[in-house]
Amino acid sequence: MRWGAIFLSFLAGLNCFPRVSVPDSERQRASHELEDQVRFTKVALYIGPFFADTSKLLVSDQPFDELDLLETPRGEVILPPRPERVLPPGTRVRIQKVEFPTGWIIAKRNIMSPRYHPWVYLSLEGEPRPLLQVLPQALASAEEVRVELERVLGASDPSAAYLALPDGQRAAIRRKELEEGMSPQAVEMAWGYPEKKHIDRPANTEQWVWPANKRTASFQDGRLLKWEAPPH
Repeated sequence: MRWGAIFLSFLAGLNCFPRVSVPDSERQRASHELEDQVRFTKVALYIGPFFADTSKLLVSDQPFDELDLLETPRGEVILPPRPERVLPPGTRVRIQKVEFPTGWIIAKRNIMSPRYHPWVYLSLEGEPRPLLQVLPQALASAEEVRVELERVLGASDPSAAYLALPDGQRAAIRRKELEEGMSPQAVEMAWGYPEKKHIDRPANTEQWVWPANKRTASFQDGRLLKWEAPPH
């Protein structure tokens, strides 16, 4: 579907999207507690154009073609453009701004963006464009924002753990790919944190499942045994 046709579809259904009301106190608390903090990527993150707004960059631990951040009024998912590159674990960023979707903010945002979600603006050294982490739409408190943010951005630098991995595993992580024999920590660094973990302690096995059951990984005795993922 062309961007022009999608734009017209959005104009036809501007009032069809739910909104979450976040108290002023929680917005102020999130800003006070998080803004200007230095954080480090805990997992490898895709980075690429922020939908139709090329002045910003989208970051996500999920493949861009698995994201469902933006829809037409008819419920058709609009995917962002393909990612440009991958930020490895241990990349240093700074939190510039935490922005909740108030009525005024929604009105100012690009209509062809996930404008009903909270956005976290990040700065990356050497990159003039701001990076945006789009958070789940239903987040309604500063604590919920912090927890979701810390899935991928931590206060401590994981570079030592990342650099201690074998060369082949580090190369796979930089490609957001898996390699047989990886530890659970290395798999997290490559694919991000799963949505579900099924653990069988007597058998010492684990089955991990990522959103929408699109990716799975199986472990035996703490090592990656097999995995499944759609082609990207």
